[in-house]
Amino acid sequence: HIKKMRKPPAVVTFPFREEDKESEMRNSYLPSSSFLAVLLILILCAFLPSIHALNTRVSRVRSGKGNVLLSPSVAKASFLTLADDLSEVAPHVPWFHCSVQDGVFVPKVSFGSPIISALRKKFPETILDVKLGCVNPENRIDEMVKAGADIISIHPESTQQFPAVINKIVSSNIAAGVVLNPGTSVSVLEHVLGDIDVVVVMLVNPGWGGKKYIPQAISKIKEIHELAASLDLPVPHISVDGGVSVSNAQLLLDAGANVLVAGGSIFSAEDKASAVASLLEPSSVEAGGFE
Repeated sequence: HIKKMRKPPAVVTFPFREEDKESEMRNSYLPSSSFLAVLLILILCAFLPSIHALNTRVSRVRSGKGNVLLSPSVAKASFLTLADDLSEVAPHVPWFHCSVQDGVFVPKVSFGSPIISALRKKFPETILDVKLGCVNPENRIDEMVKAGADIISIHPESTQQFPAVINKIVSSNIAAGVVLNPGTSVSVLEHVLGDIDVVVVMLVNPGWGGKKYIPQAISKIKEIHELAASLDLPVPHISVDGGVSVSNAQLLLDAGANVLVAGGSIFSAEDKASAVASLLEPSSVEAGGFE
């Protein structure tokens, strides 16, 4: 008997559609998952140092409350020799105070984010304390964060959404602050004190100069301490700005301030490092001013 051999199963073929061919070609150009993983790691490696530096600086702000320190006002330095002037004092101070003025909320125009960005590149370890003297500061927060600000302080009168703007600053992972003009009541801090790290008490009306409201400032400094105690909250950095000099620095520190913003008394001096030392000397500042 001849064994009948089975026929092999028929191979069913489907016509190759044009769209399948195009899909295959597209997929051939897509990067593999391993390539994307390597690319992500490289991107993180590029940005992690700057993210770490930012977190470190902001941590220094939050952990250093109460330490007496000096914050030279960049707006009072000579813009023709800005890098040299700031380099002379940078080894002796932990903060630079950057007063941004728009010519509307504050009568004078100072500088904006390009200067902040240049300072960040030149002084990567220095804390940049940015005070926004401008209308609708909420429109400038992202710009200042990108430029390298570590602290952003706003005037309550400059926006209709004061607590929301404070929340926006905090959500940007930097320190928030509030500026109190001579005519601004400490009571504006009541609902935001738990969210902020800095209160700037102005001794003069920003952009106008003139009379220094020293007694009023001293009263406000004491009120801030009392408010924090009544709310069972830590006292924020209390910064004083506007005509701080050797003649009034100790008076303000004794009242409870801990950050001296000084401009003319430093940058008008021939020896700026010595001017820094003379401002800090009466308060016997050690690590707070020379970290």
